[in-house]
Amino acid sequence: MNTAAEALLGTSKKNTLGKLLHDTVELPDGLLAHISTARLNGNTLIERETTIARRGAPAAIVDCMITPIAARNKPGSIELLIEIFDIDRQNRIANEQQLLEQQQQSQTLLRSLAHEILNPLGGIRGAAQLLEQETQDSDLRDYTQLIIGEADRLKDLLGRVLGPHSPLQMKPHNVHDIIEHVTRLLLSSTPQINYHNDYDPSIPDFICDRERMIQVLINIVVNSIKALKQVEQAAITIRTRVENNFTIRNKLIKLVCRIQIVDNGPGVDPNISESLFYPLVTASEGGTGLGLSIAQSLVIQHGGLIDCQSVPGNTVFTITLPLQETEGAPRRHGEST
Repeated sequence: MNTAAEALLGTSKKNTLGKLLHDTVELPDGLLAHISTARLNGNTLIERETTIARRGAPAAIVDCMITPIAARNKPGSIELLIEIFDIDRQNRIANEQQLLEQQQQSQTLLRSLAHEILNPLGGIRGAAQLLEQETQDSDLRDYTQLIIGEADRLKDLLGRVLGPHSPLQMKPHNVHDIIEHVTRLLLSSTPQINYHNDYDPSIPDFICDRERMIQVLINIVVNSIKALKQVEQAAITIRTRVENNFTIRNKLIKLVCRIQIVDNGPGVDPNISESLFYPLVTASEGGTGLGLSIAQSLVIQHGGLIDCQSVPGNTVFTITLPLQETEGAPRRHGEST
């Protein structure tokens, strides 16, 4: 049993060595039957898209190949090589890569567009100021003030599209201190929402830019608060966990921190679920559609990723951040356990 198998099956080589397979690993009956058949007839068998239950983790959908081989120390006996391919993991890696490429393309396009707009916008604002200085008509001054105010609002919007320019201020921080700061800031003013935390106290300090991580959480929690406006018994749960051997951008990370923001709102509109993190995409009335896009950009700057799984009554935003990287070459796509 290699390290990846230990992580996938939720057990250790030490606890399984020398014991019966069905006593130590939770495998479905169909897969156990295939293992017995392969051992008896000596043929390779493949089980597609079978579900493996895992202790303390969501079930995993896997492909499994069972290959009989000659026993090394017992001539005439058969041993089995069982290879498990985590389909969920491979699909997530592919989706993550596509999401990153789309985010980079949209950011490049928006930055180019924002720069093109900012130059004439400055000219419009300057002309409105000159016109205001030349006129004594109060009604006309109202119009020039309107032009100046809208120009400033548009400039602020474009500034948020372009994102922060200063380098990250990376220092060790406690993730729960950051979360508590955000909840005090936002949820104290929304007593109609029931707030719960589910923290893993074993999470070590991680290296991040505290102010920008606060911004990430604010943007996501505000999104949840907006979704809960018409919900009775509205609730938000913030959950933290650590996970071993997690792949981010085709790099195997030894230890990651996962922050989940869960709400019981109506769920994400299916029409925008695929473009939820795109700039200017929003389902909320009066929204700019920048909050989640900015959050995603900041998480990517920290070497992490963010995704969303949503059904009516249960929307989960998951932020995954590296705590400790694995030394050596990145793991290949499709490598089995």
